[in-house]
Amino acid sequence: MKADTTSRLLAVARKAFAEKGFSAVSLDALAAEAGMTRGAVHHHYGNKTGLFEAVLREVDAEIDAILDAEWRQEPDHWKAFRQYYSRYLDEAIRPDRRRIMFQDASAVLGSKAYEIMVEEGLEMLIADLKDLMDAGKIVRLDPDALAQMLNGAISNLAFWAADAPPGEDRLPRAHQTLAALLDGLEKG
Repeated sequence: MKADTTSRLLAVARKAFAEKGFSAVSLDALAAEAGMTRGAVHHHYGNKTGLFEAVLREVDAEIDAILDAEWRQEPDHWKAFRQYYSRYLDEAIRPDRRRIMFQDASAVLGSKAYEIMVEEGLEMLIADLKDLMDAGKIVRLDPDALAQMLNGAISNLAFWAADAPPGEDRLPRAHQTLAALLDGLEKG
């Protein structure tokens, strides 16, 4: 029952945060739409910020699941690596995720948003880079430093693409730039 209640609330909150933004969403309205009381929302999430964090974590986990499933279907590690980060750009700036991840997350959660969206995958990125270096696919560099640089570059590309003014699609330029960056790492 608790999982059903929280799932319903997360779905309602996610839709509202994506469409209206954090500041325009009323906790009372979310609770009513989910068929809950405000007290029940506070019990599960503490406050609206706690609920927003849960939504952000859900969005981040959803993207990871999509990308991980695609990764497992590509036998070439370097090709899978490139596809993973290219698809991240596509998935992260989808309209139903864009406002949550790139407009409200850092304003609502501060540095915790960065930790949720970026830091949790850093160890995996370092391991992948080490594997690719050991396999002779990419140039040998310090994997920790390279992971930090790639992590920042990809995150900033996603923020930049998501921040495009209405009518401007920055995603193709972001993909082109990411591809050029990764091309520079590949051993010829």
